[in-house]
Amino acid sequence: MLEHFKGEEVFVKKILDYKDQIDYKQRLILTSFLDPYHQSIVRSIIGHGDIQIKEQGGFLNSESKRMILAPDFYEIEESDFEIVVCKIVYAKNFEKLSHRDILGALMSLGIKRELFGDIVEKDKEFYLAVDRPIYEYLKDELKMIKRSKVKLTKCQEEIEVKNEYIIKSFIVSSMRLDKIISSFYKISRQKAAEFIRAGHVKVNHKPVDQINYLCNNKDIISFKKHGRVMFVDCNRQTRSNNYVVEGYFYK
Repeated sequence: MLEHFKGEEVFVKKILDYKDQIDYKQRLILTSFLDPYHQSIVRSIIGHGDIQIKEQGGFLNSESKRMILAPDFYEIEESDFEIVVCKIVYAKNFEKLSHRDILGALMSLGIKRELFGDIVEKDKEFYLAVDRPIYEYLKDELKMIKRSKVKLTKCQEEIEVKNEYIIKSFIVSSMRLDKIISSFYKISRQKAAEFIRAGHVKVNHKPVDQINYLCNNKDIISFKKHGRVMFVDCNRQTRSNNYVVEGYFYK
């Protein structure tokens, strides 16, 4: 959709402005949390000149990261990223929370998405990377998620992001995005096309509104309010020349 392109254009202008500030004012720039697609835009604009790029998301193998852009003579330290990793403490024997529950609670407090990074589950515990200035606000205001009382504590442990999947096999007649969405999420192709055109689908974190977009092996498809799935091409066809594919649905 047109607003997607406008949003991307605004982001590119912002990074170009950052580049000028670094070149002419020798400033250090700290970005908000960025998804992998926007991280790639930053790298493509900044290039490999006299500007150094460092990134950190708070976890090992973070997906969402903050980036520091600075003249190459700066010595960048981990504290410069201003990230707090916190643990969400709640009574797990009372109610099981999910990634979606935590995301919804943060958004309901009016926290902008760029102010927090990955939400990570490990050993039935949840961890969250947040912008340091909002940590105290969250600690004071985030008291309930669904029906569970919660509290935030700072985490000093190093947490690794490890995705877990539910794997399902499908037979499709085409690798078109509308057909993949229709098959994976068990909705009609007409409905799938409507969702895609309405901007509810991203591929590799980039909004895609073309129903005939051809999915590639290991594309990450995000479907608003339905979750994420990795598309896997099994390189097999049936006797009727349909394709055997798999969906790695993120838990």
